[in-house]
Amino acid sequence: MREFDDSSPLEAVPGGITEGERLVWQGAPRWRTFALRVLHFRKVAIYFAILMAWRFAADLADGLTVVDGLVSAAWILPLAAVALALIAGYAWLVGRSTVYTVTNRRFILRHGVALPVTVTVPIGLIESADLKRHADGSGDIAIAVSPEARLSYVMLWPHARPWRLSRPEAALRSVPDVDAVAAAVATALETTTRGKAVHTIDRHDRAAAPAGGLASAAG
Repeated sequence: MREFDDSSPLEAVPGGITEGERLVWQGAPRWRTFALRVLHFRKVAIYFAILMAWRFAADLADGLTVVDGLVSAAWILPLAAVALALIAGYAWLVGRSTVYTVTNRRFILRHGVALPVTVTVPIGLIESADLKRHADGSGDIAIAVSPEARLSYVMLWPHARPWRLSRPEAALRSVPDVDAVAAAVATALETTTRGKAVHTIDRHDRAAAPAGGLASAAG
């Protein structure tokens, strides 16, 4: 994960930091966690393992020897290796090409492995923020915006909250030390909403947290 401070170049901020604007946090996804959590690296590996086991069992049932069964099932290994390598490679590229930026005025998502895309959301249009923490301390922060700032799921993916197709939500995916990032985001919301209620919802418990704060869920 790459993080930046006020003295670093801010190429990811369209037009640069404007007068009165302050950088709150800037960073990127952790690519290994992104591969596991967002691209389901582990699930794909398990799928291929099950496929190999099924092939091996089917061959034994057909009368093949154990050695012949293993050889027959082994043809799946190259396919599994290619698929997993593609997932890991794409996750690495996402980690290198993505920059999440939070200022006291806007949330900016810059991403795109082949074609860079920048999505900017004024802080005042953010209606809620939703934190999901993983056991390793990383996590996701999903950001819901008001209807007038409708976002495109296609433009956001893979930095979108899953399955929110009718009303897409931008998401900071697989960020390390997500509690610290959540605190920074909450501060930005709290100091710029001018009294507007910002309800943050725990993704699992669905219990409202205080305005400007971010509820969290372990796991």
